[in-house]
Amino acid sequence: MKNIFAIFAVVAMLFAACEPVVIDEPTQQIKLTTDAAITINSGSTMGFIKYEILEQIEGAEVKAEADVDWIGNFDYSSQGKIGYSVQANPTAEQRVGVITISYDKTSLTVTITQKLSEAPTHEQITAAYLQGKYYGNYAGLPSGLYNYYLAFSDLGLDANNMYSVPNAHYYFVDLFLDVEPTDMNNIVVPNGVYEFDITNSGYANTFTDSASWYQVNDDKGFAVPGYQTHYEKGKLTVEDNKVTLEVTMEIDYMQKTHTVVYEGSHSLIDCTNETYQ
Repeated sequence: MKNIFAIFAVVAMLFAACEPVVIDEPTQQIKLTTDAAITINSGSTMGFIKYEILEQIEGAEVKAEADVDWIGNFDYSSQGKIGYSVQANPTAEQRVGVITISYDKTSLTVTITQKLSEAPTHEQITAAYLQGKYYGNYAGLPSGLYNYYLAFSDLGLDANNMYSVPNAHYYFVDLFLDVEPTDMNNIVVPNGVYEFDITNSGYANTFTDSASWYQVNDDKGFAVPGYQTHYEKGKLTVEDNKVTLEVTMEIDYMQKTHTVVYEGSHSLIDCTNETYQ
């Protein structure tokens, strides 16, 4: 009898040893509703990652983090959507960054592949007009520094000497020189080579980033969204009756270089008695 009980005990132990161990799988609390792999052009851009909360967790927040410094500025202001920005790719190689989205115990990844930076396309443009305004040594400028504001265009200024002619194209140059005009009735930019200054230092013989840009107007004379873009590189060359502006900028997420040439005489409007805008 003891042997029978012993056999039953061994069998019971065997069955107990063979019972499967149940491991609780973590519940997915968030899921993507957009692609987990995104390819973008080389220019700077913004995008969104859409998601859906599957399990509301008290106190939990959706967070995003990138493993590269060229992806950032995460915006959580819209429910179910994370905004982000991507800097332009300045290299001749494709690059990849990963965004990790976390919510409580669940994390997801989105891979961003950015295309390589192609050589800027080049356009040669003949300007029909070179106009502008001379503001001189206005309040706030260091002594001995003078402001010449140039506008290359195809259609010129309007009746009020403003830059609002319908369908016009403008290239603005906010130039600082260390010389005054020799003739206030015929204000011209003296011969020389003047460099673009992205730091806006206001140093002599440079033109600033903050007030220099390319602009396309619509049929009402207002700037077309996306076509009022600041330069990234630039140089202004003045040679007697020929003025050449060469600038590189981003248009439609593409790097473009425009060489704008004006031939003929030019004279700026004297605005030294006006308040500088």
